[in-house]
Amino acid sequence: MTQDDLPFEGVKVLDLSQGVAGPYCAMHLARNGADVIKVEPPGSGCWSRQLGRWTGDHTAHSVIVNRAKRSLAVDLKTAEGVAIVQRLARDCDVLIQNFRVGKIDKFGLDYESVRKSNPEVIYLSITGFGSKGPRCDDPATDSVMQAYTGMMSINRGPTGIPQRIEMLAIDFSTGLYAFQAVAPALYKKATRGRGAYIETSLLESALALQEGAMMESYLQGGAAEPIGMPVGMFKTRDGYMSVNARRDEHFRRLAKLIGRDKWLEDPRYADARSRVKHRDELMAVLRPLFETKTSDEWVDLLSSIDILKAKVNTYNDIFADPQVQAVDAVRWIENDTLGRVPMGTICGQRPPATGDRLTHAPHLGEHTREILGGMGYGAADIEKLSASGVVACYGA
Repeated sequence: MTQDDLPFEGVKVLDLSQGVAGPYCAMHLARNGADVIKVEPPGSGCWSRQLGRWTGDHTAHSVIVNRAKRSLAVDLKTAEGVAIVQRLARDCDVLIQNFRVGKIDKFGLDYESVRKSNPEVIYLSITGFGSKGPRCDDPATDSVMQAYTGMMSINRGPTGIPQRIEMLAIDFSTGLYAFQAVAPALYKKATRGRGAYIETSLLESALALQEGAMMESYLQGGAAEPIGMPVGMFKTRDGYMSVNARRDEHFRRLAKLIGRDKWLEDPRYADARSRVKHRDELMAVLRPLFETKTSDEWVDLLSSIDILKAKVNTYNDIFADPQVQAVDAVRWIENDTLGRVPMGTICGQRPPATGDRLTHAPHLGEHTREILGGMGYGAADIEKLSASGVVACYGA
């Protein structure tokens, strides 16, 4: 994909969001060619810059969610700073914000205020619990939502204790859902000249992500049964692996492989429903059996009979995996702060590459002078704003 091929070339995006969900949505717009101005407070910057271990002004998450953007460090606690952002809002195609409910109104950057001077704006508002209801003012994070929306209830370890998925699953999925909403809104704007107000929340996105599991739980009285048997995680001699032999033909192959031909005539295991009903007896035989061989040995054996399976890999395993390398699913990039880092190849987007502006994540205030200069501010004016703390310029 060349520069001229990028579908959102010429689209102006004002990213007022912090953290992960909103910035991740804006990143996808930027990677598709939009000019995304990332507004962040001087000093600390977007809180993705403090999310996890940091080096300089970057963390792994800030590099991922802010790629291809331009950073404007401006203090919205000053009248001059608010005026700068209000000017940008009048000229943008898309505005993204994730302030607490009602907080953005005091800056004159709420939808109704922005629409008066920019009637065709596409305005995306992301909150934690939504803009109304008894919890609308409550703070929310990915971990809060994993618990609140039931995700932890279906993610239990051997002890049965609900567990958090150790990644920001809801934040990233919210960003994807938001991008999915903004993209068709841009098409409508281009074809019909109409803007849009798009409102979503971590709560709504988390439930949309889980709608299959949610419906299944409802239809089965709140205790969804396994999708089949034998299906699950098995401990091996040197690790763990996932095995799915729930289909009748797969079960028959597995039974023959492990020398349990008598199971083929056992009514307890005659079909998928029967195996689910008698899963405890079935798994009691299989679990100790899997511990007798290594994961790689089981992969080879199960591959020979075409059974669904996968060794539980670490990320380091994945980096060295020949299949991952064959399709370039992970690209290695030289980042000017973090050094050599892995990045995933995103469907439909230009693959990340060292030196590509679409791969670069800006430093805090890296483009402050450039953006203000493009708005008509002279060099002396910019230095005055910087000296007074209204803006911050990278390297100043």
